[in-house]
Amino acid sequence: MRIHVATAVLALAIMGAAPAVAASLGGMGQAIFGNSFNFSKANIEKAPVKAITVGSLKVTLQRTRLKDVQKAFGGTIQTDGDGAGRADWICYGAEGANVWFISNALGGYEFVMMVAAEAGKPSAACDSAPEKFAVPEFGIPGLGAPIADLKTTFGAAAGNRIAYRNDRPGGYADIAQYIGYVLKGGKVAGIGVGETSVPTAH
Repeated sequence: MRIHVATAVLALAIMGAAPAVAASLGGMGQAIFGNSFNFSKANIEKAPVKAITVGSLKVTLQRTRLKDVQKAFGGTIQTDGDGAGRADWICYGAEGANVWFISNALGGYEFVMMVAAEAGKPSAACDSAPEKFAVPEFGIPGLGAPIADLKTTFGAAAGNRIAYRNDRPGGYADIAQYIGYVLKGGKVAGIGVGETSVPTAH
């Protein structure tokens, strides 16, 4: 039996609770973890992100571990907050962008549940990205893409903060995939993608 939509929304709210607690994330990392987008209901028919390519590393939400990212690119896994507001993450300051890989309670503070990227100068709060690191490719419009690309991909796009969500059954759990965009001057300046599983009643 599929989980009730209200329960899925509640799970998402818990997953992204208390952005102030995890303020050290900063930027798009904080935005996607802090649930500052309106992900209240599904508005796309298919989950568009299958795997996230970061240089030679393939990141699969809910399956790739933070330690896998650390092994590939170095850096420090950081932790802030507690309970539902705790976030564990690793971030890299690359040329022209900062990138976050984030886990939370539903990921056991181990598995990557969210990936975010934001255009800008490397942040002092992030590790310097090694040469083999690359800004993630999500398989959907990314940093610098015009709003027209979002309209083509998702069917609709309006405003400077745009949210998409897909719900799908996944065996013993329903899976919600959510995507948040921040636009400046009609182009993508930030993107965050996350996924969560919610157990269903049988």
